Amino acid sequence: MNKPSIDETKLPKVMDIIDKAASLMEEKECGNDREAMQKLPELQKELADITGNPSIKITDFKRYWGYTSLEEISKKALMLPPVKENLTDAQIREIILNILSYDSESEMDYWIEYLTVNTGLPDLTDYIFYPDMKGLDGNTSLEEIADKIISELQSTYI
Repeated sequence: MNKPSIDETKLPKVMDIIDKAASLMEEKECGNDREAMQKLPELQKELADITGNPSIKITDFKRYWGYTSLEEISKKALMLPPVKENLTDAQIREIILNILSYDSESEMDYWIEYLTVNTGLPDLTDYIFYPDMKGLDGNTSLEEIADKIISELQSTYI
């Protein structure tokens, strides 16, 4: 369980690539515009090369400004996707207890994705942000949320 890290020296370049691509996708009809059809694959390759993530998709950043900042989405792009590990209950609990205190939105998003990959719970965010949807009180503590997630995981393996 490693903390996600990014190479801050790459951040300006990634921000530039994402900004160019998002602007291009916003201004042009990508499926019909010759410039867009030529430039987007180039930006895609550049982004994959600089992030080291061959599965990253430039089109995922089309309207990033509707939900986050250019810096945060660029930091997220620089974080390699989480991998499946064998987490202990204590590790799951630790991540959940700290989920709202991470330094940035991109880091919090990484840990949510990490937990999703490692727990197999596709609706993990509901436990954290909408506990009432999971049978918990709306004012449930993170400790109680961790207990609920761990108990549900244990019941799926019995």
